[in-house]
Amino acid sequence: MSTGNAPRALAPLPPGTAAAGPHHPADVAMAVRVPPAPELVRPAHVGGAVAFADLVRSGALVRVRGDVAVRPTTPLTPAVRAASLAHLVPERTVVGGLSAAWVHGGTPAPSTVEVIHPLGVHRPPPLPGRAPRQSALLRTEVALIGGVLVTTIERTALDLACLHDPQASSPVLLALVARCELDLDAVRDSLDLRSRRTGAPRARRVLDALAGRLRAAPAGGEPGPRLP
Repeated sequence: MSTGNAPRALAPLPPGTAAAGPHHPADVAMAVRVPPAPELVRPAHVGGAVAFADLVRSGALVRVRGDVAVRPTTPLTPAVRAASLAHLVPERTVVGGLSAAWVHGGTPAPSTVEVIHPLGVHRPPPLPGRAPRQSALLRTEVALIGGVLVTTIERTALDLACLHDPQASSPVLLALVARCELDLDAVRDSLDLRSRRTGAPRARRVLDALAGRLRAAPAGGEPGPRLP
């Protein structure tokens, strides 16, 4: 005979309904939403500069530049390299020069990022690691890569030939030819349209010398000095 105090059997919960009350710890852990890991990893993401350096040294992270790295499974593409510079490139300014060459072709990364502010755009304020300069840019000379404005490979090559010492620019230009199929003839044609540009005579000598070296190089041979 029932006394009226026996516990009643619990009815099963409908499918998909969570039970009230405490869960098993594993269930709680699985329910926690973890934000996606960033593609670009900085010291703040891993507990500081020492931990960051240890992870790079061990191969758990691959350095992109400075204090920016990626996981070994992330390809070092132009978009990744450009995105690593975003904090140094204000709105409406453009990565140029050796920095743009690094974005396009993975040539040696300069310690200072060259940032161009076109005519009508305010000069970026001083910031360690950033070197601003003013220059006129056509819309066709700028590309959006990894969320950052970068000079096109042809405009980048033109700036290198005009503004940089030939001993520094020539290996980079040859690397862009090999890695990015840079057309030196197109760069030369662009220069001919800017006969009054600063550094134009030097750029003609550099481009003509490189074109001659490439013509003389055997198929599949080494066209010039290797990059460090």
